[in-house]
Amino acid sequence: MLRPPLHVPCQIVMAAALLFQPSEMLAAEANTLTAQEMAAGWRLLFDGRSTAGWHTYGKKAVSAGSWQIKDGCLTLPQGNGRPNGTGGDLVTNAMYTNFEFAFEWRVGPGGNSGVEYLFTEGEKRSASFYAGDQGDSPLGFEYQVLDDAPHAKNAADRLAASIYSLVTATGKTLRPVGEFNEGRIVVDGNHVEHWLNGRKVAECGLGSAELQRIIAGSKYKYYPGVGVKRATPIALQDHGAEVAYRNLKIRELRSGAAGSPAADLPRPLPAGLQVRPPMQAADWRVWCWSKADNRWIEHPLEKMTVQIKDGVLSARNTTNDGWPRAILVYRSTLLEGDFAISAEYRGQLESFDLQAADGANQRLTCLNPPEGGPWRSISLVRVRGDCTARIAGAAVPVQSSKASSGMKGYLCFKLRPGEQVEVKGLEVIVGR
Repeated sequence: MLRPPLHVPCQIVMAAALLFQPSEMLAAEANTLTAQEMAAGWRLLFDGRSTAGWHTYGKKAVSAGSWQIKDGCLTLPQGNGRPNGTGGDLVTNAMYTNFEFAFEWRVGPGGNSGVEYLFTEGEKRSASFYAGDQGDSPLGFEYQVLDDAPHAKNAADRLAASIYSLVTATGKTLRPVGEFNEGRIVVDGNHVEHWLNGRKVAECGLGSAELQRIIAGSKYKYYPGVGVKRATPIALQDHGAEVAYRNLKIRELRSGAAGSPAADLPRPLPAGLQVRPPMQAADWRVWCWSKADNRWIEHPLEKMTVQIKDGVLSARNTTNDGWPRAILVYRSTLLEGDFAISAEYRGQLESFDLQAADGANQRLTCLNPPEGGPWRSISLVRVRGDCTARIAGAAVPVQSSKASSGMKGYLCFKLRPGEQVEVKGLEVIVGR
């Protein structure tokens, strides 16, 4: 029996392009990617040699004596199955919102583990989820990893490949103990799927009436965060039994309307959120840093070469080092509380930021986006004070400068002197 999961409801529309068969998804050699997988956007989360990119839940690194690498697998020796013991859950450093995660898993006789997602690391809970629970393990959705036979008396929704304790895996073919099974988790907008050995076996819709009914009749009813969409790490569970994982790979999905940033917000959307109209020339201003005033101040738009044509904004910073760093500001939309913004850009940028509305040197910033000719998507999302950012679907660090979770500000594209950029497809969702 697994420790608890967190999220569950889902719809049922998946693009055929996402439904790779195992022979296409899994590389010929363990812990590698085929050319086709790389072209499709897959990335390895484990190279078969190191635990780089992972940490023990609640720690900054992988705890000594816990997860090990053996024969190209992440393995966990048998232990007491409690995070305050010798092991602990292994968690990705990166966060994901809409994704497809493929993995292979193997357990021994009686083996028990799981892949956990849709949780927030360090989240406090008022009720214990299992005996000895001290709040130092994930509480979210779980893909059950289990030797079913010795656990035949378990509820059906607690057997292998189920959305643990919520949605039963059906129509599955489980390989014998000691052999690897192929698992897959899909989170696309509010739609969640579990796959086992090439067949979809469980699904749900986050925020759906059916999921809420299921949660209300389960032990998750004591945990308000269950069934809420969020950016999440992925965790491999320590349940005390020996387990092995390999071929861990992920690709991020652009969900909803052409990758709308709304997909990164909780479902249902917080009250008062609304999509702003498309950008217009009147929305944009130029700020630059004033040494005399020790703050960002507004300058006329003509200080930069700017135009909007066919929905594409083109800008070049024609200033010089004596007039430091002009920035373009999407001025008509004040961002506060929960918000999500996205766009596509190409060219040169120092950063894209949330700049304080009062012009103070207070900001959230995503530094050094890639430069060059291809169009790249970007997004910046803040939900309940937590900020996440992505470039071309990959999570990137968000740095702060005296920025509080409730800071009011404007979206900025910051250009150094001489740099130029094009921006299109800007979408802004804000709270009123």
